Amino acid sequence: MPAKKAVMAQKESATEENRQASSFADSSTTGATGTATDIERVCELLQTFMSEQRSKDESIQREMARQEQRWRSLQHQFGLLQREVQKGQFTAETSGTREEEQERQTQTRILRSSRSAVLTQPQQPEQLPAQMLKLLNGQ
Repeated sequence: MPAKKAVMAQKESATEENRQASSFADSSTTGATGTATDIERVCELLQTFMSEQRSKDESIQREMARQEQRWRSLQHQFGLLQREVQKGQFTAETSGTREEEQERQTQTRILRSSRSAVLTQPQQPEQLPAQMLKLLNGQ
């Protein structure tokens, strides 16, 4: 009987090994299928990401081109403004010089007129300021 028990124990252990082997085969097949599915999902996610990234890059490129155009336009406008200001300064310097010269000539005429009026005609002190005001006003 012990021989029968030993044979039976061998059969049971072989059956158990077969079960474990088939269980392992099933799990590896399921794992392979699961792994293939996971890889497909990762590929889909990667393709989606690449598509979104391409879209973002194109958007950024369009924005950069628009900003570059605005910058060039601003530089051009600034250059025009600079030239205008420089012309205005030259004109102001020239006209300022002319105005200063005219002012000096007017003051010289007033002084000459007042000296000649004072020297030629003795006036009462109250009348001098009134005459000087007339000369200053150009009357």
